[in-house]
Amino acid sequence: MKGKPTNFLTVSLYGMDGRTYKTMTLFIQGACKGVAQIVEEHEAEVDIIDADAIDARVILNRCLARKPLRPIIILSLEKLKIEHTIFVEKPAKIETMLAALKEAQDCLTGTKKKSTQLIKPAEPIHTEVKFEQAKVTQLKPPVEKPAPIALATETKVFSNPSEQKKTAKHKAAMMINEHNFSSFIGIVPGVDFNDPEQWRNASYNPKQYYQGYVQSSIQVAQEKGQVIKLNSGWKPLIILPHSHEIWLDADDKQLRAFANVRISPVTGSGVKVMTLSKVNPKEKGFSTQLDKIQEMNAFVWKLACWTSKGCYPQSLILAEPVYLKQWPNFTRLVITPHAMRIAALLIVGPRSMLDIIRVLQIKPQYVFVFVSATYAIGILEQAKRQADNITTPEVPTIKSIQKKSLFSRILNKLRSSDKT
Repeated sequence: MKGKPTNFLTVSLYGMDGRTYKTMTLFIQGACKGVAQIVEEHEAEVDIIDADAIDARVILNRCLARKPLRPIIILSLEKLKIEHTIFVEKPAKIETMLAALKEAQDCLTGTKKKSTQLIKPAEPIHTEVKFEQAKVTQLKPPVEKPAPIALATETKVFSNPSEQKKTAKHKAAMMINEHNFSSFIGIVPGVDFNDPEQWRNASYNPKQYYQGYVQSSIQVAQEKGQVIKLNSGWKPLIILPHSHEIWLDADDKQLRAFANVRISPVTGSGVKVMTLSKVNPKEKGFSTQLDKIQEMNAFVWKLACWTSKGCYPQSLILAEPVYLKQWPNFTRLVITPHAMRIAALLIVGPRSMLDIIRVLQIKPQYVFVFVSATYAIGILEQAKRQADNITTPEVPTIKSIQKKSLFSRILNKLRSSDKT
């Protein structure tokens, strides 16, 4: 067993594959000026956890249950706020990691209050997910399997009587089987999904449909922290960023029909089709129709399903791997055929859409619609190597070196021989 270094802060790494472990080791022991040393778990004073790992929650709870407790640094692509942990956003920068290690050292030496050193078992990790251009807080992971029933309401006790009117917010998931899939989604003209050569043509651009305008509006509402109304030639849609809800005076049949309409940004006279305006949530009509409120992620998920019609987003590459950031909250979402099988496969590791079709031996529409919905609510991304995201490489200063050509070197050699 190696002796414990006396001049370094000793840390242990968790949730990292072989390449990432080596990258992080070089980053901490080299780029971070050797203020810390990577050691085995039982020798460490500080834990560093990759919170984007599949088993991150299990690892975190295990570290928090350790006695005596020790400081925990969590790394993630998403901004996490977990009590009694030190957060470092990936890719980690040198100054950020040094500050986190300094904070961990302060905890160990007792320069912080005891209350900041006491660490309680963590709740499940909450992350923020992004739309294509939007940012929305994701719901907690599901704790039970959804019942295969259509839009059944859930029994719940409300502290505020007016909350009982928000029936759409509390609906359970709808499960779509293979038999009902075509009638639920619709038919995509011009693409034969039985021909693999045509699968590359089965893409769509959300920005050309209502889905794209909704996601952009959500982005504006989130950034400004204001209630925003999306005005169109159809129904007004009100975005409530603080409660992560949508207000729409339309049923699912009307929404599905409008979702498939290709929208031009402006009319022939140059008038914008879609506009945004501020709205007072207490105004008459809106405040008395709380039954028209829906949870934001659930709304965007089903809107993406109907817009895609079994196609995949144009911004994703069909043959490149995709991955899930977290398990979808199926207790609130429309469950398309084989959605749980696809999710289980992607949770294990990144795979291309073509690979998912081959491994699960299912129709491409089932894969494409799932990818479209998860991508719309921001829990699916095109995959990159884990090690590429863990740290920001330090770019050394490179001196300019003028290389001589082979011909020049031969001439110089001949000249030197002539002089001799």
